[in-house]
Amino acid sequence: MLLVLALPASGCGWLGVGTGDRDFTASLARRPDPPAAPAPPRDAKGARILGEASRVKGSRILVSIQDRWLWLLEGGDTLVSGPITVGKGQVFHFRGKTYRFETPRGRRRVVAKEPNPVWTVPDWHYYEKAVAARLQPVHLGPDDRVELSDGTTLEVRGEQVGRINHSGNWWPWTPGKEIIFDGKIFVPPMHSAQRRVPNALGAYKLDMGDGYLIHGTPDEATIGRAVSHGCIRMRDDDLARLYELAEVGTPVFIY
Repeated sequence: MLLVLALPASGCGWLGVGTGDRDFTASLARRPDPPAAPAPPRDAKGARILGEASRVKGSRILVSIQDRWLWLLEGGDTLVSGPITVGKGQVFHFRGKTYRFETPRGRRRVVAKEPNPVWTVPDWHYYEKAVAARLQPVHLGPDDRVELSDGTTLEVRGEQVGRINHSGNWWPWTPGKEIIFDGKIFVPPMHSAQRRVPNALGAYKLDMGDGYLIHGTPDEATIGRAVSHGCIRMRDDDLARLYELAEVGTPVFIY
């Protein structure tokens, strides 16, 4: 049985080693000129979605996957316009499951807004790391203890995953840092602090439901590219204005 998962269950944040101020400065220099207007969609579905958006007279968000651009419109006025990152459009297979990392086209709406969001790392993040580095993923459960080859021990205590060193001291693992030992990547329990990573989603998020978010990124060099797992990333200044002006309930048209 093949299970196809098209939804990023816990949102699609960014987690990795920062590229530094050099890439950030370069990304600002590469900021593309805004499209004069949304480009005509290349297929009937896109045209239908854009046509539906044109009939909404109030506030609405338009997202062009083709242009990699987002607009917040109010009537005939453009309140926010900026480049975005969209889903990379790849399919990832792992242990009988298929994950589709794409930004879904269609009509959605802003169902919630949150400042200083925390990313709950989904399983597929660890599976991707496992495949890339040829590691065996091992899911940790409540109160699990794992003896490691270096003589230390991984131990789950309540909401924390930690490591007992050679002196017998237990220290919690840093959230967002992969736990890799002995050719294995250990997947923390979903409820654990090690699954909750601050700063990965930027300063704000707008939730469109089903795990799809509009959020920021610590790596603005990725803006304007198709590299996310389905979420929409924005630059900090554009996102701050969108967060301020787009109310919960605002329709979002992705085409």
